[in-house]
Amino acid sequence: MADGAERIIELVSAGKDTGDVFSAFGLDPSSLPSEFLAIFEFYNAAVSTLSSSVKEINEKLVSVESMVRTIEPLNRTIESMSEQMRTQTELIAALQDTLRERSSKNSHNSSLPPSSDGYRKPRSKNTRSLREASGKKPGGQKGHKGHGLAKIEADAKEERNHYPLQCLSCPRMQGCLSAMRCMATGHEYEMRTVVVDTEHKAFSIVCPVAKELYKASLPGDVKSSQQYGASVRSFVIQLWAMGIVAIGRISKILEKWLGKKISGGTIANMVKGFAEKCASLVPQIREYLSRCSVKGADETGLRADGSLHWLHVVCNDKATYLYADRKRGFEAIENDGLLIDSTGSLIHDCWSPYFRLGNVAHAICLQHIQRELRAAAEREKDNADLFRGMENLLLEMREAKLDAIEEGKDSIPECLTEIYRLRFRTKIEEGLKLFPRPKRKSRFGLGKIPQGKTRSLLLRLQDHMESVFLFLEDFDVDYTNNESERSLRISKVKQSVSKCFRTEEGMSIFAKITSVLDTAAKNGIDKGKMIDAIYDGSAATLLASKLK
Repeated sequence: MADGAERIIELVSAGKDTGDVFSAFGLDPSSLPSEFLAIFEFYNAAVSTLSSSVKEINEKLVSVESMVRTIEPLNRTIESMSEQMRTQTELIAALQDTLRERSSKNSHNSSLPPSSDGYRKPRSKNTRSLREASGKKPGGQKGHKGHGLAKIEADAKEERNHYPLQCLSCPRMQGCLSAMRCMATGHEYEMRTVVVDTEHKAFSIVCPVAKELYKASLPGDVKSSQQYGASVRSFVIQLWAMGIVAIGRISKILEKWLGKKISGGTIANMVKGFAEKCASLVPQIREYLSRCSVKGADETGLRADGSLHWLHVVCNDKATYLYADRKRGFEAIENDGLLIDSTGSLIHDCWSPYFRLGNVAHAICLQHIQRELRAAAEREKDNADLFRGMENLLLEMREAKLDAIEEGKDSIPECLTEIYRLRFRTKIEEGLKLFPRPKRKSRFGLGKIPQGKTRSLLLRLQDHMESVFLFLEDFDVDYTNNESERSLRISKVKQSVSKCFRTEEGMSIFAKITSVLDTAAKNGIDKGKMIDAIYDGSAATLLASKLK
């Protein structure tokens, strides 16, 4: 029965009429009742309609399946695009934070120089200078010995008399001169340039007794038939090294005073020759700094020969050593070698190559840390009190050391140092909890995880805790590295005047001359006198007497 029904449905679906269906089963439609034929026709029409509907549904299902197959890759594409958009949103947010922080940087919360502040120099109390007020009034303090203009012994003297204007046109003035008395005297010192031509002559003679030719020789400094003497060269070096005057301007100044123009090439040769003489004194400075107990190190970027170079400094309050290098990192330190062979303590910022020196004890410049803590307080406003507390703790430690020095002590109690250490460590741990390790952003778990500036600062202080407290344990170690920054400051003046060095040799010449003259100034030797001593050959002895 079921097979017959399926056969009927199959025939109707194929479009067969009632007669064809009955014929397929061997029946004659005329022999059947009319009511049965009517029912069968109705059934046939219903099956035909249902078949059409099923066919349409099947076609739609095929279309839906095709759409599903099309939608699946679209969904995957949308998911990928959504992930990319999330990543780009995070990058944009990070970039905005970076730009916002960079725009808020100034000389009070970073290592930027004050000259970079421009017209946006901060004035609020939160960004005040790290230099604390001394409470003293401006100007000379009580007991200060003045240094006014004393009477100068002049080489020549001129006298000019000044009479009342009423007397100048009076015919009886000559008779009244003897009755006038001087009521005021003022000395005005003038300077005139006198060009002295020192003519050197070397003679020879045939000795009538020995029958030999004897010849005199010119002094070693006289190497040409026409040249400038030591006084002119000394004046040129003072303008170049002390006044930071460009070579072209030096030429114009000398033309005014000497009445004769000195070419820029001649001046450049004078500077180069002076640097060669200074080079013989540099080993004395290096040897002293290598064995001194405390020294500072720093570096700054300067352009030379069309690219960025680095001027490095190693110094203390008695000596300055500068050297130039194309590199900034540990390779430059190795190339020079001074810090590699040094002993004692080294004060510097938290730049990582310095910590690779295992032969010295390390001390961090805490004024740099103060600036970073202020920047963190501005950046993390909800936790600003934590960073202000850390800065106040550093200042409290510095004050404790200054009080001990004022009392004539050379250390503070060890238990007090441990208390400070515990308080500082507690604040760091509190900060690390507030700023936990960020989740890895790399898709495959590769690469270094960026910790963020705030957490990086806390981790740095945690890793270099001993370097933070060295200034408190060793009173010879300063709280700051300002001595190094002051020793580099003249290079920034040079940069402001000349903008760059044309050659690497020019930068090296500047480093040698500045090393010697700055060392002389730190030991109370006038730079002008040191220049003269270098030319007359007595500088080595003079420097050795100071660097003991």
